[in-house]
Parts: sequence; C-alpha cells; structure tokens
Amino acid sequence: MKEQKTGAYGAVQSVQFAPLMDQPLAASGKKQIQLLTDVSLQVSFELGRTKKSVREILQLQSGSVIGLEKLAGEYVDVLVNKQSIAVGEVVVMDDKFAIRITDVVSNKEIEKKIK
Repeated sequence: MKEQKTGAYGAVQSVQFAPLMDQPLAASGKKQIQLLTDVSLQVSFELGRTKKSVREILQLQSGSVIGLEKLAGEYVDVLVNKQSIAVGEVVVMDDKFAIRITDVVSNKEIEKKIK
C-alpha cells in the first residue's frame, strides 16, 4: 500500500523496498583475501618531524641540514595511507635502507585514534 501525501513540492509517496536476500559467505578465507590483491596502498615511513617558517624553507639550498625531533637510533613510524600501523628500525640490506618491523599497532589503539 502506497501512502500519498501532498507537500510544498507536490505529491509525496512512501516507498516500499523488497526484502534483502541472504548472500552465502565465501567458502574459504582465501577467496575473500583474493578480493584485496589488487588494492593499492601507499606505504611510507616517517623518520621524524620538524617545524619551519616559510622564511626558513625559502633559505634551503643544496647541502642544507634539517634537524628532526627524533634522536638517532629511535624507531620510525610505518604508515599505510597516512595511518600509523607499526614501528620499526632502520636497517641496511644490500646497500639499501630498509625497515625492520618491531611492533604492530594493536586494533584497540587504532580504534582509539578513530574515535
């Protein structure tokens, strides 16, 4: 039964939706994971931060050194899509820098940040 009302913009009718059908769950977790294989994520590592005025930024040139708030040897933050998910330490592997994950942020900590 559709109920019709008249408002400032004309006739208004209530809508009735068909019932939702239950969808069967995937047979295994593997199929669910496959849905995520093509999702791109931005992974970055934050070594430290600092604040600079526009004047200081404009004075930067080749060879300038910018001091950071973190001390040498402190852990770096591992970010996925700008969200901190872990901490790690900088290591060198085959003459390239890498990050060794030392601690993963717990789900409870992530929930606290969201709220």
